[in-house]
Amino acid sequence: MLNIGIRADGSKNIGMGHIMRCLSLAKGFRDAGANVYFLSRHEQGITKIRQNRFEVIEMPYQKSGTPKGFSYGDVSELKEDVQQIIAGIRAFNLDVLIIDSYNVTKEFFLELKPHVKKLCYIDDVNRFPYPVDILINGNITGTTLNYTKYSDDQIMLLGLKYNLIRDEFKGLPERKINKDVREIMITTGGSDPFNLSLRLAEIILSDEEFKGVRLNIVVGSGFTDVDSLIGLCRNNKNVVLHENVSKMSEIMLRSDVAISAGGSTLYELCACGTPTLGMVIADNQIEIVDMLSAEGYITNLGWHSELSDRKVLDTLKLLCKDYDRRVSVSREMQKLVDGEGVRRVVEEIMKITS
Repeated sequence: MLNIGIRADGSKNIGMGHIMRCLSLAKGFRDAGANVYFLSRHEQGITKIRQNRFEVIEMPYQKSGTPKGFSYGDVSELKEDVQQIIAGIRAFNLDVLIIDSYNVTKEFFLELKPHVKKLCYIDDVNRFPYPVDILINGNITGTTLNYTKYSDDQIMLLGLKYNLIRDEFKGLPERKINKDVREIMITTGGSDPFNLSLRLAEIILSDEEFKGVRLNIVVGSGFTDVDSLIGLCRNNKNVVLHENVSKMSEIMLRSDVAISAGGSTLYELCACGTPTLGMVIADNQIEIVDMLSAEGYITNLGWHSELSDRKVLDTLKLLCKDYDRRVSVSREMQKLVDGEGVRRVVEEIMKITS
């Protein structure tokens, strides 16, 4: 039986995207009969992994502490990281190691490579030629980043064909679009380090045109400031808080429109055909949001830090009032991702490892 190791973190500062897509991949491996182990640090990410019934090798916090914001991390941490990962490889006799982190270097990969049969990396941005056996980038930008193979036998799994979307978003029926917008979803990632959920909700609530519209605010396991949102719900009967949602597709399908941070949530909204305003909250999201917008799948709000209340309201009103546009964009969104990416990645890795 194949033993798979996945190295990924999730927290308020890092975000939860790495953990969520790795959990999707881990479930695919588990369904295919492999053993899966996570190597992770930070409480929020570890809790989410255990909720999904995977074993976690807890890595100690580094002396430099939690990375600030959505940074690539501190390269000085990697020497200790390598030793901890190698110890995990030996403890569980791992055949395959999958890395999902921006805090990597060429030397980091080269030190790990001799210790496993296959080394894999999940990437978003193409920072340098990665010395790994399998490179995965399931984003819409995956085929446009001009990757250079590190070696002739390196396998590259690029583009939406390999998008690591969760099973619940596979094979959804064609979306029915309501004439009137009754519900708006707000989702700002698994951790919302900039407290955008509260700000967006308050902006919408301030406008009389949205009086009576229900706001579905989704908060993930990385959220640490939920009290302000609970207070908002207490004072506004049309605001509903959804914490640690187990079936995200249900909220997306019932919401007529969504405002979302960039990242993997945008692909989920596409699968549901939910007309979406997307905003950038981290550097690695810029090209993804730009391309999804340029090809007509979402409306681009730009950087969260540059958003004015007026721009949010004006852009939202335009989308809500344009029924024909919502119908057409919803149809196109649902054609974007087929939900088979996890299966394809699992099959490729198991094929070359067996």
